[in-house]
Amino acid sequence: MNHNGYSLTNRIKKLIRPYAPRVLAAVFFSLLVSGLNGTIAWLVKPAMDYIFVEKRYEYIAFLPLGLLLLYIFRGGASFIQSYLMRTAGFRLVRDLRNSFFSRMVYLPVTAVSRQTSGDMVSRLMNDIGMLSAILSDSFRSFLVQIPSIIVLIGVALYRKWDLAVLSFLLLPFITYGTRVLSKYVRKRRKKVQRYLAKLTHRMSETATGIKVIKIFGMEDYKIQQFLRENQNAYRQFSRVVKLKEGTKFLIDLCSGLSVAIILGYGATLVVKGEMTSGDFFSVLTAIVMAFTPLKKLGGAYSTFQESVGVLERVDRFLELEPEKGGSIKTPPLERELLFQNCSFSYDGRNEILSQIDLSIPRGSVVALVGPSGAGKSTLVDLIPRFISPTSGRILWDDIDLQDLELKSLRRQIAVVSQDIVLFSDTIRENILAGKPDCTDDEIIRAARLAHAHEFIMELPDGYDTVLDERGLNLSGGQRQRIAFARAILKDAPVFILDEATSSLDTVSEQAVQRALKNVVKERTTIIVAHRLSTIQNADKIVVMDRGRILASGTHEELMKDSSLYQDLYNTTAASPDSGTRIDARY
Repeated sequence: MNHNGYSLTNRIKKLIRPYAPRVLAAVFFSLLVSGLNGTIAWLVKPAMDYIFVEKRYEYIAFLPLGLLLLYIFRGGASFIQSYLMRTAGFRLVRDLRNSFFSRMVYLPVTAVSRQTSGDMVSRLMNDIGMLSAILSDSFRSFLVQIPSIIVLIGVALYRKWDLAVLSFLLLPFITYGTRVLSKYVRKRRKKVQRYLAKLTHRMSETATGIKVIKIFGMEDYKIQQFLRENQNAYRQFSRVVKLKEGTKFLIDLCSGLSVAIILGYGATLVVKGEMTSGDFFSVLTAIVMAFTPLKKLGGAYSTFQESVGVLERVDRFLELEPEKGGSIKTPPLERELLFQNCSFSYDGRNEILSQIDLSIPRGSVVALVGPSGAGKSTLVDLIPRFISPTSGRILWDDIDLQDLELKSLRRQIAVVSQDIVLFSDTIRENILAGKPDCTDDEIIRAARLAHAHEFIMELPDGYDTVLDERGLNLSGGQRQRIAFARAILKDAPVFILDEATSSLDTVSEQAVQRALKNVVKERTTIIVAHRLSTIQNADKIVVMDRGRILASGTHEELMKDSSLYQDLYNTTAASPDSGTRIDARY
């Protein structure tokens, strides 16, 4: 067996192993169904010869009763077998979705950001949903149909081996044709899933960007884009259906030819007296019954190939390495957070940060300023290790961040960014994300400090108000204040504020900054600032441009020595929304 086949076999075994008891029970009932199929074909000869040829018509009443009992037993066994396999398939989907979601949550931020949200949703729902077909359809068919075919061929060979062999001359053509067509099905199914992922992404993108679409009059363009991609998905899916139905047509054609051979040649043998009518009808029944499961087997093989194509897409995601931290529990920061010659690049070529040397003393307020694209947000993303430097290192006192346990490191850090993410849950649960074991009094205190308590209490359900997706039933300023409350409740010794007041109006910003003046005492605070007038009293202001640190110092020092800082300050100071001066050391 080649490597690919071996790998595929191992993957399938690994998928099925947790459901082995159900599958084994299903195998038993499958064999029972196969045995009953063979029994039906076998009993045709004694029924024909004994009742009709020998004219023992007094037993004719037992014929339908016996046949009915056989079909009842076969139907019951088939029901149990089908139930076991289908529920095993549903369990497979449940467990794979659990694994997929868990893997997604523990992937590095860079790995998740490379995947579109639509692609991940499509893999989680569409792709994994299809994999239930491996157990519930394909394996179920294999378990029932293969033994049935073997038993029925055995009956036909026993009754009249030469006639049976003649009827099965076309089997190699069926096998070869099915394999070829199923390979094409597998390739086409991969394309279908990619197009479905694109469609899911388009839907998600349109729903989140509907305001932009409307204001720029992009409705027709987006509709045409979706129609075009939907047509591509339809075209690929149509080809999958064509190939699958082609497999069934091939089996039907060969089945018809085989039955024609039996009828022609077998009837001649009966007329010549070389074969009894009972043997003839027993062989005919066995062959006709054998081609029905053979047709189902061809369809199951095509479905199996579809599922394998989908499994490869899911596997590629599940094989992505989760983010890795060190083994050292993060101690409290005693002296400083130190960047030593740090650079960062997403693709290994274009550096976003270059040779960053920066000391952030414990308990200090350090502001990062610079034009858009200077690398400020990328730099602060290095601290909680959302990303890691491609060269250089960051020290937590004397310990490299790479050696620290991720969860314990992130417990030491609270982040409020410009892009606020709230979850479709109650306001209470969103704030509690900062510290799940807090009391209601602590939640309210944090909300008051963030100046969120008043507007929360004006909502119909107060803290139990359920937020829409991303909290879109609140204003931008309200969302940002809830994010502040969440960060305040966490009570972390390191605070990162990445343009965190950009969505607040002047009054709200003043209120939040007064609150934060108390919150950041004795904390190490890193601020990415858009409004330079708000960080004049920071202990250190770092001026960045094109991924490099150009200057650092106090506001007064930089106004003397840094022309870029002067330009940035004068530009923002002239802006009507330049904000307010941060009091004390915030």
